[in-house]
Amino acid sequence: MKIRMMFGLCLLLASLLLIFPPAVLAQEKPPETIELTTPYTKLEGTSGASFEFAITLKYVGTEARVFNLSATGPKDWTTYITPSYPKDQRILDIRLEPGASYGQTINAYTAPPSWLMPEPGEYQITVEAASGEIKGSIQLTAIVTARYNLSLTTPDGRFNTTATAGRNNYFTVVVANTGTAAIDSINFTSNQPTGWTIEFNPNKVDSLAAGGKKTVDANIKPASKTIAGDYEVVLTANGKQGMDDITIRVTVETPTIWGWVGVIIILLVIAGIGFVFMRFSRR
Repeated sequence: MKIRMMFGLCLLLASLLLIFPPAVLAQEKPPETIELTTPYTKLEGTSGASFEFAITLKYVGTEARVFNLSATGPKDWTTYITPSYPKDQRILDIRLEPGASYGQTINAYTAPPSWLMPEPGEYQITVEAASGEIKGSIQLTAIVTARYNLSLTTPDGRFNTTATAGRNNYFTVVVANTGTAAIDSINFTSNQPTGWTIEFNPNKVDSLAAGGKKTVDANIKPASKTIAGDYEVVLTANGKQGMDDITIRVTVETPTIWGWVGVIIILLVIAGIGFVFMRFSRR
C-alpha cells in the first residue's frame, strides 16, 4: 500500500515537472532597469544661448544602487549634470531607491563657449545612467536659431567731427554684421538740425553676410547760416533683421571768407573810432 502511494506521488511530481518547468514553478526575480525620461526632448534658443533639460530617473530593482551619470554634448560645448536643487553643483553619480513613485529629477546643462557662435541647426546631447549591467540613456536636442546683430561704428572709434557751414564735410562710418546669419536690405537714415543735409554713399546695402563689414561715407552739410558751435546728428543703419545708430558731435566752423569779413569790419570800426577821436581832439 505504501509502495503504491509513493509511486503515485512520484508519478504526480513527474507530471507536474513536465507541465511546469522548475523555472516557472520558482518565483521569477523581476528584471532591474533604469529609465530616463523628460517632458521636453527638444529646446530652442538663439546662437550663443544655453540649454537646460529636466530629466527623471526611474529605477526598478530589488535594492538601492548608485548610478554613474554622464552627459555628452557638441564639440567644445560645456555639458554637465546638476541636481534639481541646488543647480550650482555638478554631480557624477546618484543613489536611487527602487520603486520610488515619482523617480528622481536631475538637470542636464549645455552651452557653447563665449567665443563660439554656433551656426543654426540641431545639436545632440546624450545623458546616460549606469550601475553595473543596468544602463539607460536619453537623447536630447538643442535647436540653435540664427542670431541677428547689426552694429554701426566708426573706423577709429571717434564720434566727433568738424564741419564748415554750407559746405560738404565727409565722415566715414562702418556697418558690421556681428551675428550668425545675413542681414538684408540695410538702409541709412539720419536725424539732424533743421536746414542740414546728410547723404550716404552707398545709401543702401542689399545684404551683409555674418561677420561682414561695409564702409559708408556720410556727407554732412550744415546750413550756410549755421552759427559756429557744437551740434549733434544721429546716423542710423536699419536692416530687415536688425538696426543700430550712433550719435555724432559736429563742431561747425564759419567759412574762411566770413572770417576775413569779420576782421575787416573790426578794423573799419577801430579806424572809424580813431578818426573820430583825432578829429575831435584837434578842436
